[in-house]
Amino acid sequence: MAEKEQETNNMQKGFFYLRNNVYYGEYPADQTSGIVRISRIKPENIKTDMPFSEDDLAVKPVNNHAFIEPEFTYFEQGLERVFGCLGIARQENVDFSKTEEKLGITLPKEVKILYSFICSSKELTEGTERFLPLEGLEIDGENLVFYKIRRTPVGLSLKNGTLMNYHKGMWEYHAGGENFFYALNRVVVKAICSMPFNKVGKVFGAIRVAVSPEGELSSAFEGCMKILDEYWEYGNILLYNEKGALGLYRHNGFSSDLLVGCRDRELLDNITDVKLEVKWSDKPVNKI
Repeated sequence: MAEKEQETNNMQKGFFYLRNNVYYGEYPADQTSGIVRISRIKPENIKTDMPFSEDDLAVKPVNNHAFIEPEFTYFEQGLERVFGCLGIARQENVDFSKTEEKLGITLPKEVKILYSFICSSKELTEGTERFLPLEGLEIDGENLVFYKIRRTPVGLSLKNGTLMNYHKGMWEYHAGGENFFYALNRVVVKAICSMPFNKVGKVFGAIRVAVSPEGELSSAFEGCMKILDEYWEYGNILLYNEKGALGLYRHNGFSSDLLVGCRDRELLDNITDVKLEVKWSDKPVNKI
């Protein structure tokens, strides 16, 4: 397979701006797209004790960047919430050594976090779209393949830590695309499709054209669904209920839909009865 090359991931130390917050630490210097003046950021959004001057700047990573330290925490906490909704315990002390020996690499930290959860759920490694099982992880060029859409692989760059897509015989990097948080999105979608009760609905009304629909979603689902704050991707919002429900609101710029799955029929009825302009399908969601 041919491969489109990127520059080497160059980690530097300094201020960076991530999810509306300013941090200090290591960030991939060759995966940035702008700067913000730290003195203009609200004090509650400055998540570091490192002193700064009036003129100090924080760099903004591109969307598809290698995980930066706060993101490992976001990712792990997000998976904890999602699997808690599924009633599935995280698998402790997963043995990664056989896979690492077979592949000849040390698995990236984010991959180990992901598979400490995935190893507890067989459904996530089945279907047309699926995560590869731990023992089935593959290396293609400089990419670790962890997911497949039919036969098309999705990978994590072992060189740069970025998400890589495969198209027309070539690995491609899209700076504006999602990074490895893509895996959390896929976990939720596959989990919803495997839940005993689920529905998909077409969304209408003001929320469909809202620039930031989080507020309307929070208000509409108050008491039965919360927004998963650990996840952020433009056009996608993940929702959850600790009693056993997951949801995905997605907007592609033209239309919006809502995918909901529950472990309990009554909970699904309560969620789909909220005051939100949604035309629900009578058919359950097909497995992917």
